[in-house]
Amino acid sequence: MILLKKRHALLLLTLCSLLNPGLAAAAEAGSVLFVKGTVTAERIPAVSLARGDKVLDDDTVTTGDASRAQLLMIDGAKIAIRPNSILRIDEYAYTESAATVVSQSENKSVLSLVKGGFRTITGAVGKEDRSDYEVRTPVGVLGIRGTNFAVLLCSGDCDAAPSVSAGQPIEDGLYIAVTDGAIVFRAQGGEIVVGAGEFAFIPMATRVPEPLAVPPALLMDEDLRLDADGGTNLSGFDSKLGTRRSPDTNKPGEQSSTPGDGSSSEAPRQPVIGTDADGTQIDITPGTTPQQRIGRMISFATGPIGGASTHSGTQFNEPSQLQLDASYNMLGFIGPYPAQATPLMATIDIGTSANVETGFDSITVLRWGRWSGGIATARVPGNTGDDSVDLGNQSLHWVSGPDQAVPAMPITGVANYTLIGGTSPTDNLGNTGVLGSASFSADFTNLRVDSSLVIDIAGMNWTATGTGNLGSVAGLPPHLFFGNYSTVSIDGVATGTGQFTGFFSEPGTTSDPAFPGGAGLTYSLQDGQGAITVSGAAAFGNP
Repeated sequence: MILLKKRHALLLLTLCSLLNPGLAAAAEAGSVLFVKGTVTAERIPAVSLARGDKVLDDDTVTTGDASRAQLLMIDGAKIAIRPNSILRIDEYAYTESAATVVSQSENKSVLSLVKGGFRTITGAVGKEDRSDYEVRTPVGVLGIRGTNFAVLLCSGDCDAAPSVSAGQPIEDGLYIAVTDGAIVFRAQGGEIVVGAGEFAFIPMATRVPEPLAVPPALLMDEDLRLDADGGTNLSGFDSKLGTRRSPDTNKPGEQSSTPGDGSSSEAPRQPVIGTDADGTQIDITPGTTPQQRIGRMISFATGPIGGASTHSGTQFNEPSQLQLDASYNMLGFIGPYPAQATPLMATIDIGTSANVETGFDSITVLRWGRWSGGIATARVPGNTGDDSVDLGNQSLHWVSGPDQAVPAMPITGVANYTLIGGTSPTDNLGNTGVLGSASFSADFTNLRVDSSLVIDIAGMNWTATGTGNLGSVAGLPPHLFFGNYSTVSIDGVATGTGQFTGFFSEPGTTSDPAFPGGAGLTYSLQDGQGAITVSGAAAFGNP
């Protein structure tokens, strides 16, 4: 009977845990160093926090009026939370063991700033792999490069300091100040890198990042000061308006020189790097000359064109050779055209076709789409007229890189890329399919690339695997590749042929900075009878 009761109790506890997940033990994320006023952790049940208390994964820490909290996280990070703020700990994990190899997924710091602001000195998480750390906000996501920074989110609830403009609300959005290191902030309107002594603002309305000469006085809150030793040194910022002080390079006993007087103690001006609406990185430091357009890589693929049964090609286009819409999608470009045995460079125009399934990845700055329906044109040098490209029953697929110079290519190492976007594959019979999966890897040591595809279209399953050459081995510039699919199977029967081509580009998120962050690829496949061609475009990142 006693055993039966224990089993009943265990069953009841299990059922309660399933029905009420809050009863399950949450992992420790850190502890409370300091509390002033009313500070709570929203959990089941909610608790008031005091010095020495633990904070847990999934806690939402809330500070009331004239209330503050300082947290020490398990990786050594320190967070000072300002009044009237809400900070959610979405995920916090850190493993420190000399005998254990820690995978990327085991170290994580994901915070969400719902309201208000905080200052932090980051800890061990994110130092080895920057993708382990992020702060989510209503206007975008912040990542680190080893840093000490402050953020303030204003949504109709911020007033400027009394000494500046009493009672006047400041513009809604996210304000950022960096004391040490650097942060990168990505929003729908672009990306900005903010270094030590620099400030930025992301407006709530447009979400387009912009640099600031000085931050709002409210951001530089005296009670939020932290240093690596747990003290209250703001380390490099003036307490009035947050302007950066010049480092003190004078010898003991000497009088410090005045910032801005031309003395050697003045802090050197650091460039502010942002991104424009195209996703291209630009220098937006006040007073700098706007950067000139450079050009971008274009890769495309289609079915029967110019006398060829299937075709794909890649070519760098200068700005004058491109036609773009307001969202920088491709309307015209220069590309290899199979008008003769040796392809010629033709001017290819969208004509009466429509640009559909356009996509954009803000990390790699790769874009893609396909021209469908109507008639596109190809102007071939030496021809008296334009060739018509009928896209009524097929599509022309394209992928483009960022507007920038070609990347410096590594000479060693192997990188496996992840599919991040692409077009729906189409055939020359008017069918649109699904790209089930795609893989792409590069062996930079042996100048080889590998590609595989799984496609479902018109009730048939196509699989293709192949190998290609990179750079000079293929007679191409170092960042281009070309290959053939050695095996093309339709419903499990090996038949057909195929080819792929593409390019590597920057920027992107990569575990090894030596590897290019992105790759654009287009492909064309053909069945064994030459009756069906399938083409498409794919974008890869995160090597």
